[in-house]
Amino acid sequence: MSDFRPKVAVISRRVAPAHGPGGLETAVREQVHELAKAGARVDLWTETPEPARQRAAEADFEDAATLHWVAPGPLPLGGMRGTVVLDRITNYPIWARRVAKTMAPPADVIHVHGLAGLGVAERRARGAQTVPLVLTAHGMEEFLGRGLKHLMYGPFRAGMRRIGAAVDRVVVTDRVLMPVVAGALGISADRTCVIPNAIHPEAGPQTADVGKARATLVAGGQGERECIFVSLGRFEANKGFDLLAEALGDAKDELGDWAWVLVGDGPQRSAIEAAVVAAGIADRVLFTGRVDDETKHGLLATADWFVHPTRFEGSSLVTLEAMAHGLPVLGTRAGGLPDKIEDGRSGLLVEPSSVEALAVGLCAAVHAPKAEFGSRGRMIVGRDFSWERVGIAFMDLYRELCAAPLR
Repeated sequence: MSDFRPKVAVISRRVAPAHGPGGLETAVREQVHELAKAGARVDLWTETPEPARQRAAEADFEDAATLHWVAPGPLPLGGMRGTVVLDRITNYPIWARRVAKTMAPPADVIHVHGLAGLGVAERRARGAQTVPLVLTAHGMEEFLGRGLKHLMYGPFRAGMRRIGAAVDRVVVTDRVLMPVVAGALGISADRTCVIPNAIHPEAGPQTADVGKARATLVAGGQGERECIFVSLGRFEANKGFDLLAEALGDAKDELGDWAWVLVGDGPQRSAIEAAVVAAGIADRVLFTGRVDDETKHGLLATADWFVHPTRFEGSSLVTLEAMAHGLPVLGTRAGGLPDKIEDGRSGLLVEPSSVEALAVGLCAAVHAPKAEFGSRGRMIVGRDFSWERVGIAFMDLYRELCAAPLR
């Protein structure tokens, strides 16, 4: 173990298992555990959850971090449909400033996730914060899109820019997103660095229950297909599952004996089901709904291709999970996917939001060397996207910042 053992304050409004299993929540949890393994002493500041989740989190982090619970914002928003944006532009800044006021333990480095760093960034701007400050920018969906929702997120974007102006380094999760994040936050590219979100490559394959997965396929009438395409995610418009349904309909006669297994659920389910019917492929599509981890990984282990037709994307941990199973990936050139999928070597990349491009990609996939692609993908995950390597990268960054004059 290195003699560099910094005291690191991590600030995130959400973290697993206190607030659910989402991508950001899981990333923060894994970061904290890997920092502890690498020798850091971690204080984690997060929002107070319900008592049962609080107890679960305290047990989970018992040997990894000291937890500091900070009460949520005072406005009763966020739990009702349609109030998520209002919650994030009101309660989120209130919470972040409350954290800054209550932080007492000294730290060598402060690492903030998203808008959770607003309070400490404002203290830095006033000269009241004198230790290195790091921001991980997640997703940046608030900077995308248009219309009323985009307009309402104006205060959120302004807060993120204030954080970007104050921090010493912005961690970007994917190389292709560096100019996007730098432009959105109004900072120079030399103040960014790439440290990806990651997975434990061995965990999924060890968890997989192939028997349960095959039973799911048989029960859904797809157990004997020669080629299984699988997609996994929340059923939202940005995931592009409606586009894939149309593309499969266009290419259905050129793909041989195939089925599409769609794992998940969400607000766009009825729209996707309608797209499947309109494409004339209902007899070849299986909606599994939400499944347990054993079945999910079993399906990834038994499929032939993972297809991710997303219109826009962040890091896409599910793509890494598929690659860890040795599953070739057909994805779009969206978000961080080009950092993971080597076009023509570990999978195939097509332009986002194009039914025609997806159809061409599907036809290419059935003739591609899937075993070779899958083996290359598994190697990429182990080399570049394991949490062990990412934990070391964070420690290297902290060592560099602690040795440098404060910006």
